Amino acid sequence: MTFLRIILSMIAAVSLTACSNTSEPVQLNTMKEGKPALWKVTGSKPEQIGTAYMFGTIHILPKNVDWRTPLLESAMKESDRLIIEVLGLEDTDNAAKIFAKLAISPNQPEIESRVKPSLRDDLDAVIDKSNIPEFALNRMESWAAALSLASAQTNALGLDSSEGVEKKLVAQFGEFKKPVEGLETIEQQLGYFDKLPESQQRDMLTSVVEEAADTKSAFEELFNAWISGDTDKIVELSNGGILEDPKTREKLLVARNQDWTEQLDKKLQSPGISFVAVGAAHLVGPDAVQAMLEKRGYKIEKIQ
Repeated sequence: MTFLRIILSMIAAVSLTACSNTSEPVQLNTMKEGKPALWKVTGSKPEQIGTAYMFGTIHILPKNVDWRTPLLESAMKESDRLIIEVLGLEDTDNAAKIFAKLAISPNQPEIESRVKPSLRDDLDAVIDKSNIPEFALNRMESWAAALSLASAQTNALGLDSSEGVEKKLVAQFGEFKKPVEGLETIEQQLGYFDKLPESQQRDMLTSVVEEAADTKSAFEELFNAWISGDTDKIVELSNGGILEDPKTREKLLVARNQDWTEQLDKKLQSPGISFVAVGAAHLVGPDAVQAMLEKRGYKIEKIQ
């Protein structure tokens, strides 16, 4: 899984680091409408009295994409609350402050020294296209530099965080006058990267540089799998790149899914219906949140 796919399907806070890019957006070969996967979770034990709809998302989308379906709209209207990964991303000033607090540390080595010599020319090209000053990257920890450069790559594709699924859902539930809750704080989500060993952070940076030429095709492949509800393809796309390392996978995916499962289990032991919208990679494969809920006795039904 390329690093771009990881952040688009797993990490909502990636939009924090996006920077301005004045180049013309590219023409994407992506589907204009479809039926993304949707699951229904119900209990089988006396205490499991709640219900949840679980919807996998991609955090940044092209414009003019019709991902809504009558079944999805019905599930949202039926739900009492929306649960997303992270609250507070709409306050961009505060989000930027949190990012800077975690991302910038004194005495960082120059960014070029953090990749192998054979990649330094490629890194220079990626930095030039990003419009991020090199001195700013030199002050960042390696994970933050990787996120910043990857975010710039999504901007270059003409992708806008305002088109993200979560932002649309938050607005809609606001119109419904229904509460919106989060599974993580901004600090928690960025903290997963911040706590990675430097070697794994540099692997992230290397991945961004090595895969820069494939940004367009990587996004197209992930997006088309998502909007068509092809969960097997999303699993395939999730089993590579930095997530091949068991320790990195445990910290960025499995541990978070376990935490969310615990939170949702508690929520499902109270009456009400929750609409849960999280990155698509969290809802596919053997480590999926639904798989963990199923082990706790819940019935999982894929309804779209």
